Amino acid sequence: MAAKTGSGVHASEFSLENNSFCYLEGDDVYWRRVVVDKFIRAVPEEYRDFNLKRLPSGWTSGDLSEAVSAISPFFDQPIVVICGSISSDGKKKDAKPSKKEGKEETVSKADTENWNAIMSAAGAADAVKVLILDGKIPSTFKKQMTAVDCSKPDAAVLRKLIEKLASPYKIDFRASNALAERTDGNAERIANELEKLKSFCDGKAIAYDDVTELVADTMERSVFELTNALADKDKARAKALLDRFISSGVAYPQLFRLLISQYRRLFYAAVSPLGDKELAETMGVKEYAVTKNRAAAKKYGKQTLKKVLDLLERAEFDYRSGVDSDETAFNSAFADILTI
Repeated sequence: MAAKTGSGVHASEFSLENNSFCYLEGDDVYWRRVVVDKFIRAVPEEYRDFNLKRLPSGWTSGDLSEAVSAISPFFDQPIVVICGSISSDGKKKDAKPSKKEGKEETVSKADTENWNAIMSAAGAADAVKVLILDGKIPSTFKKQMTAVDCSKPDAAVLRKLIEKLASPYKIDFRASNALAERTDGNAERIANELEKLKSFCDGKAIAYDDVTELVADTMERSVFELTNALADKDKARAKALLDRFISSGVAYPQLFRLLISQYRRLFYAAVSPLGDKELAETMGVKEYAVTKNRAAAKKYGKQTLKKVLDLLERAEFDYRSGVDSDETAFNSAFADILTI
C-alpha cells in the first residue's frame, strides 16, 4: 500500500511521497489549496486532459472506482483523481448523533467491492493518486488513507508562512504576531491581508502599526460577539462562542484578559461624557468601535457592567493567587455572568 496506514500530517508538511491516497480535514481554504495543487502538479501539464480527473461533490464509490480504473494513453504518467469541493471541510453537515451510533458501520456489497478496487489501484506503485476533499469514506478504508490536516498550524509554522507570503517585503516580528492574532491564524485570510499590506507599504518593510491600522481584529470581533450573547442571555450562543475559543487554542488566562478588556471598554463607553470621536481618540481606537460599544453597553446598563467587571477581576485574582485553577475560575465567572 502506497499510503501510510492510519497516518496524519499537517498540510504545511505534506508530501506526495508515500502518500498517494489522502483525505482532507479542516476548513482553511489556503491549506486545502496547497494540497490540491501538489496533487495537480503530480501530472505534467501536457497530460492533464487525460490523466487528471475531477469528481464533483456528491461523487459515489462507483464514480471513483471508474476514475481510478480508467485506461490512459499515457500509461507511464500517474493518474490523479480529486473528489469534491476545495471549499468544503469534509465533515458531516449534521453533527447530531446518528440513530445507529455505537453500532457497526454498514457498507453495501457494491460499495465494498468498489472501495477494494479503489484501494488496490491506489496501492499500485503510485500509478494512481487519489485526494478526497469531501464525501463519505467507510471507516475500514479510511484507516488505510493519509489524513491531511488543513486547520490552523502552530505559531512557528504561521511565522514561516507569513515571511514566505510577505516576500520580497520584510515583516518584523511584532507585525507578524499581530497579523497571526488578528486573523486567528487563518492562512487564507493571512494571504489576502498580506497582499493588501504589500500594496499599502509600497516597498517598505511591513511594520506593527501597518498591521493594526489595516487588518481588522478577528479575535476582537469574536469577543464582541461573545459579550453580546452574554448580554442577551443567549446561553446556547455564548457557549458555542466560548467553545470556539477553546477549540482554537485560546487559553483561559487569555480569555480573562480579552473579556476584562472588552468589559472595561463597554463600561468606559457607558459612563464617559465624551462624544464618540473624543472618546475614540482617548482610548486609541476607531470611532465606529466606540459607537458599537455604546450600543452594546446599553444592553447591560452601567451597574450591571460594573458587576460583571468586578466579577471577572475577582475570578482572575483567584486563579492567579492559587485559590482556583484558571479553568475553574473562568467557567464559574462565565456561569455567573449569565445569571446577572
